[in-house]
Amino acid sequence: MVKTKAYMTNGTYAFLKKLEQKHDHLSFYFMKNNNTLAYYEGGGKSVFAAGRTYGILLSKGEIERRGFIAMNHIPVTIEGQPVFEERFKQRQHAVETMPGFQAFRLLKPKKGLAYIVLTQWKSEAFFDEWRESKAFEKAHNKQSVKQPAYFADRPFLKTYTMIKEE
Repeated sequence: MVKTKAYMTNGTYAFLKKLEQKHDHLSFYFMKNNNTLAYYEGGGKSVFAAGRTYGILLSKGEIERRGFIAMNHIPVTIEGQPVFEERFKQRQHAVETMPGFQAFRLLKPKKGLAYIVLTQWKSEAFFDEWRESKAFEKAHNKQSVKQPAYFADRPFLKTYTMIKEE
């Protein structure tokens, strides 16, 4: 199956594990911060009754069952979406060469305006090293305080730890 979409939902770990058992042909990834999030990639219709669907625009590496996930939510105006996507595709992805890097996804929402830039790291320490690096500064143009005109709202970051399964 071609993995052109990403699917996410929140719930209790026990409930989400039951979904995994019911759909054992899918590779679910479970992560937590204040709650539990289930994530999988595939094609077709979501198996989640209440979830979010994203198109996978860019992908590097494989999501792993262990690690640290950073999801940068970037609300982009409808008019600005082509510019945002093109800039992302043209940008040098220095993140891929950083120590501890595991995976990257640029996810476009099927509903709403918030794209997600998902990166997975071996640990939170590797993510912190990336955020303090010259490559991060260059990729995020830290000299400019003003947000791009195509941002619909302020971006925000959510981080997760993969749930270690027995």
